Amino acid sequence: MLSRLDTAARQNLRQHLHLNAVPNWSPSNGHRLSSLASLSARPSLATPSTSSSPCTPRNSRPASTKAAQARDEVIEAHLPRYIRRQGLQKAAEKGKAKTGAGTPTESKEIKLLDPYILAKRLRALCQAGKVDDAVAMLKNSPRDAMNTPVWNTMIWEALKNRRFQLAYKLYVDMKRRGFSPTTRTFQTMFTGLSKIEEWSSHTQQLSNARLLYDAFQRHITSLKKHEPTSKDIMSTPLAAYIKILGDNGEYDEILDVFKSLDKDGPFSPDATVYAATFHAIANMRRVLVAKGITPPEQWEATVAADARQLWTQLGKASKQDPSKLPDAFVATTAISALSRGSTEDHELAFQIAQEYFGLSRDPSNAGVGLHPLTRATFGTILNLCDDAGCHSTSLQLLQQVKERPEAHGGLSIIDRPHMEEILKARSKTPDSDLGNASLGYLEWMLRREHSGHGAHIRPAMSTYNLVLTACWKASDWTSALSAFELMTGYSPIDFIETPSPDSAPPKPRKRTTQTLVPSAEAMSAMMRTALSTRQLRYIQQCLRILQHIGIDHITTRSSQHKKEAKNNSFYGSKLASAVTESVQILTTYKDECVPAELAKWRAFASQCREEFDKTGAGGGNEGGGYTPTTLDREPSKGNKRRLRL
Repeated sequence: MLSRLDTAARQNLRQHLHLNAVPNWSPSNGHRLSSLASLSARPSLATPSTSSSPCTPRNSRPASTKAAQARDEVIEAHLPRYIRRQGLQKAAEKGKAKTGAGTPTESKEIKLLDPYILAKRLRALCQAGKVDDAVAMLKNSPRDAMNTPVWNTMIWEALKNRRFQLAYKLYVDMKRRGFSPTTRTFQTMFTGLSKIEEWSSHTQQLSNARLLYDAFQRHITSLKKHEPTSKDIMSTPLAAYIKILGDNGEYDEILDVFKSLDKDGPFSPDATVYAATFHAIANMRRVLVAKGITPPEQWEATVAADARQLWTQLGKASKQDPSKLPDAFVATTAISALSRGSTEDHELAFQIAQEYFGLSRDPSNAGVGLHPLTRATFGTILNLCDDAGCHSTSLQLLQQVKERPEAHGGLSIIDRPHMEEILKARSKTPDSDLGNASLGYLEWMLRREHSGHGAHIRPAMSTYNLVLTACWKASDWTSALSAFELMTGYSPIDFIETPSPDSAPPKPRKRTTQTLVPSAEAMSAMMRTALSTRQLRYIQQCLRILQHIGIDHITTRSSQHKKEAKNNSFYGSKLASAVTESVQILTTYKDECVPAELAKWRAFASQCREEFDKTGAGGGNEGGGYTPTTLDREPSKGNKRRLRL
């Protein structure tokens, strides 16, 4: 019936058209025939093939056939688009049916939207910052183009753009549309939520994470029942969830999650879960203090006991399954969790350091461990030495690392934080040569930097603060001056004598290493060092250095960072107190000073007090480790001779 209608409509249309063209035809001139509207579908616009005589070549066509084909092409060009589409579709289906008989077809099959292409488009939109447009595209896409991986892609892009609530809504919408979440879905959600840093402003996300955990448990239970051999049965996604709980201070809940895992099998704790658990419980005190919560008594002992139990369980599991042998990160986090426990916990931590990284408190037992030593691991072991009170062990471990081959973590892994821990350990080791030894570590760092070993070994302001503090404790003014010269580039010789009015001000020497503007902590340590020597010439030299640098540079140095500004204010009060005390001593011995210079120092002391009073430091002397040097206001003749030396 459809073929008859098609033929009738075609004949009717040909009656109103010329042979090869339709002149002056347009949709608005009334020449469109009413018969076109009756064409709902058309298998093909080509005319039926005419039978050829045996004498006619197969490739040759009569003129009448060519004329009919030309008329069909004209008719096809002016048919509505939807009729042409239907014709192409019918021709494609007819071509498929005849393909087995050897009849070629030239029609093209309409391709559906592939899920991979849809996911690629969603990523492109999100990378351009059009997350909402990507969500709209996903929700308006055909169902055949959707699957769980596509939804996972959109959820991950939302999490990357910190649209955490949107990601959870997408997860709910995905289930509402009939797509079941996979293990990858839960891992994506947990990983994205674990990137939240300020949980105080994302309290709802913690509730969402708990709901996701319950859903993940049901998902694993279903897989165990229906697909016990599925590769989706794994505990890896829970590592990110444990981190979320750790960042929120949920200590007991972390242990509950860990205990809910199987003892063996695919859903038993893997290396990432162990590492996340060790790391979370080790940092729990810092999290609680940041939230304003005071940890209970014996907190460190509790954490260390739990860490020791976890390590014992991991050791048993690794014996049954060698693939669960602790890697370097797991061993490092275990050492960190054990470092603040009892002596027994410290012994276990040192055993782990020796077995897995080859560092031993006994140099004769040092060797190569199961894993190469990394910078993070070496820093953790140095912190263990500090927590255990084994300060001399830190110095021995530094020497062991210097002598190790590079393939196992040698000299190249030592960086500035390591050396600062060494400086702290050295300051806690009783020795009269503290200042000179600290200066030696500083000079070694500068030589390493100068020889091209990178900026990771370059001393920072915190490094110089530690060295100058050590010089103050040792009353070593000579080493303090050397450290000051390395820090600023100024030569101490330029500040020995009173400068003449026509002399040029001192300038820093050109150095290959970086020079720094002294901090309030550094100059306070220098001023205290000069006072502790009880030498007038050292006190005068330090005041000349301070006056040349200028109190303005010291007070404004750390104003950009809140923590540094607070330290700057605190140590500034110490500096003002030390300067005031120094000027009072020089006033007592004014015969040993130039009157004009003494007047400048008095004004400088007043400026220091006023400047640091603005910061709200108060000028108190309690805390910080600094104690004003007590000297006699009116010393005896014996003391006077000693001060002149």
